[in-house]
Amino acid sequence: MKDAGLGTTPGALGSFRHKVLHSAHASMLVLLLVAALAHQTAKPVDWQAMIPIIRSVLKNEAIRNPEFQGIEQPYYSIGIRRTADITGDGVPEALVYLGTGGASTDEMTVMRIENGEPVVARFRGRDGKVSSRVFLEGASVMHTDGVEMLPEQHAVYSLRYNYGSNGKLRECSGEAYQWNPATKLFDYKPLLGRKLTQDTCRKVPQHN
Repeated sequence: MKDAGLGTTPGALGSFRHKVLHSAHASMLVLLLVAALAHQTAKPVDWQAMIPIIRSVLKNEAIRNPEFQGIEQPYYSIGIRRTADITGDGVPEALVYLGTGGASTDEMTVMRIENGEPVVARFRGRDGKVSSRVFLEGASVMHTDGVEMLPEQHAVYSLRYNYGSNGKLRECSGEAYQWNPATKLFDYKPLLGRKLTQDTCRKVPQHN
């Protein structure tokens, strides 16, 4: 005797399974389409317009991190140097000038957007400690510091090199921090840092 509901024949059961799977596949396609559209239509961030908020965030950061104390020295202002999406979420991060630095270098930090507001990016160092970071950027005749945001590697990379008194390259080193979406931190990555450093140092000009 046949069941009055779904039926027990192979054809009826197969048809039911096909409908369930088709419905599941359709729902998954809809979700993927919505996610793709959300990613494509992500609003660009007007980092320049956020500078008043950024200034307040950085002053609060100085309470936790002494490296941020004394930002915006006389005649220097906070500014946005570069932007790039290095977390892969469709929202660009910013390399922010702190309005501080030395005779030939500027002090920078990385900021990102969280819940619609600018926040200072956090880095997990080689010692495992988590904190914000200040990077140097600039050059003199004998010394160069740089920092780059690398979307392809989802990383922040800092480089430094200097020349000896004989004009030959004496030191060239760097370190990389890669975004971890699970912890929302940039983790210290020695292998990536070594690869980037090898590639970059080969291109460093040699003085005569």
